[in-house]
Amino acid sequence: MTTNAQKPPGRKDDKLRVGVVGCGTIALAHLPYIQKAGGDLVALTDFSIRQSSELADRFGVQRVYRAVEDMLEQERLDVVHVLTPPKSHATVAVAALSRGIATLVEKPMALDLREVVAMAAAAKHSGALLTVDHNRLFDPPMLEARRLWESGELGELVAIESFQAGRASDRAWLSEVAGGGLGDLVPHPLYLQLYFLGEVEDLHATAFSLSGGTAPEELRVLMRGQGRTGVLTISMNAAPGMNTLKLCGTKMTVEVNLNNMTLVRRRDYKVPKIIAKPLPNLDEAWQLVRQTTQNTIDFVRGRIRYYPGMGELISRFYEAVRHGTPPPVSIEEAASVVDVTTRIWNDLAASSQAAQSRAVEA
Repeated sequence: MTTNAQKPPGRKDDKLRVGVVGCGTIALAHLPYIQKAGGDLVALTDFSIRQSSELADRFGVQRVYRAVEDMLEQERLDVVHVLTPPKSHATVAVAALSRGIATLVEKPMALDLREVVAMAAAAKHSGALLTVDHNRLFDPPMLEARRLWESGELGELVAIESFQAGRASDRAWLSEVAGGGLGDLVPHPLYLQLYFLGEVEDLHATAFSLSGGTAPEELRVLMRGQGRTGVLTISMNAAPGMNTLKLCGTKMTVEVNLNNMTLVRRRDYKVPKIIAKPLPNLDEAWQLVRQTTQNTIDFVRGRIRYYPGMGELISRFYEAVRHGTPPPVSIEEAASVVDVTTRIWNDLAASSQAAQSRAVEA
């Protein structure tokens, strides 16, 4: 039996009572979308009362707590957002889920698969919904890329390439994550990869530091699964910052730029060769001009905000809570990302150990 019963499927009223655990930088992105999605933001929890109180004043939240258990016992919540450092995700999520409270966890969902299993078990026992903030899957151009694939317009998908350039934010808990700053960057491009790649049958990873330090700064991963390949590249040295995903199909290739919120279609043109040379460039240029113009208009008018995929994911999750439908990101999808992340670091460790053995033998 749960102490905070989740609203039953079919609930129609708009407001869901929402509590947030963790009032760091990412909370500033979540809170506006919580309110926009029809969430009644009733409580915040953080070890730092100063941080939680500042956010409470800014967003009109009435109560703040220092301990998660106090908030869960004293507030009748429908949804909890877990925005704490990754090491505590499972503990906080299980506490909420065991009370029947729908729970959204920031990425990475967990540091190992056992923690995901614990969260999944708590969700299954209470019937509460559980999801993870794989927000870039819900950015406008990614939704279009998903539609093109699912509709068959891409043909058979044969290869996926994800690229991310940029450095991780300076956070105290990075030392708890395998790979440090580089490890913190892995989930976003990886969950984009896995959405299209499916189950990973085999992978090979390499990581290195251009500066000569011990912490890796560059990561390359080659994956194979379900008749297609995936290449994941993360660079902490390349500039400017970039986040792209390329889907290569037998009928069409699309490239999504998640920084600029654009999607470019590339396809064959059945025209004379003299036209076929410039036509792709003109077509791509027109696509970029058109989308950039529309994005600018939408941003000025407030139709698009920062982290638009987060807003879409939160909105879909709240609808799932209201109507008892599946969450926007399933537990299986979340578990796959954690599992493959672990396999990447294990492959790197095995390669390093093998190299050391060869050096000793030489």
